[in-house]
Amino acid sequence: MVELDTCKKKLGACCGGAVALTSLIVFCACMANYVHLHPDDQVLLRRASGKYVVNGPWSGQLNVFHGKTWRKATLLNPLQYAIIQDTMTAVMRREMGPKLLFLGPYEEVKAVHQKLVLERHEYIRLVDSRNGEERVEPGPGTIVPEVTETHTGVQEAIFINVGTAVVVRNRNTGVQSLVAKCSHSSGVWMPEPLEEVIDIRELIHVLPHEAMIVRDVDGQTTVYSGREKPSASSGQCATFDSSGVGGTSFFLPPYSKIVRMKWSVFPDPNEEEREWSTTPPP
Repeated sequence: MVELDTCKKKLGACCGGAVALTSLIVFCACMANYVHLHPDDQVLLRRASGKYVVNGPWSGQLNVFHGKTWRKATLLNPLQYAIIQDTMTAVMRREMGPKLLFLGPYEEVKAVHQKLVLERHEYIRLVDSRNGEERVEPGPGTIVPEVTETHTGVQEAIFINVGTAVVVRNRNTGVQSLVAKCSHSSGVWMPEPLEEVIDIRELIHVLPHEAMIVRDVDGQTTVYSGREKPSASSGQCATFDSSGVGGTSFFLPPYSKIVRMKWSVFPDPNEEEREWSTTPPP
């Protein structure tokens, strides 16, 4: 009977020790998963049904049976933006600074770029790689391209004045046009989408004793005389000096060229006769 009581006491002591040890292990495991997250901390947790994140600042108990990955948020300054991609759908998006960027459970940062800052008289041409559509953004301003847009960098506007004009071609229609000060009063030219500069032309001056012939694509000719005022249809932005000195000036229109004449020289028959008469016979 005494031996039975002794066995019961030992068994009770063993069970109590086992319970205490188990409780201690559970307590240690729980305390090991009690975390304090700083404002820029994030924990990515993995479970059987998927992933989820816990963002700081936060204090609490994490599930001991879930896998954990610690990562930092991305700090974007006012002149930065980030390209984010969802690893499940491959869809990309933009996030503009300034901000502290926390990712979703299936997101990753593909790149961090500087925003494009345009000054006055600057522009940038952006092309969407999905559909080929083009847009032109003028300055001043801050530009953030779409995730599928590409560009060739910031470009300077073209300054036009009374002595300079540009020939512009529309890449969609192929039509060329002349942009001069008289038709573009601001004096600063920036292209529209699908426009490009193919030539910069200087003002042509015709003195009072001169004349110039211009032929267009239809074969029609226009005479610019320094002594006559050009007609309204004779050229684009033509001017005439009405102060009494005379002279005119114009820009060569698109599809036109200056006609250059070469005079033929024929011998004078009288000169030939005189040469024969003064030549001694052989």
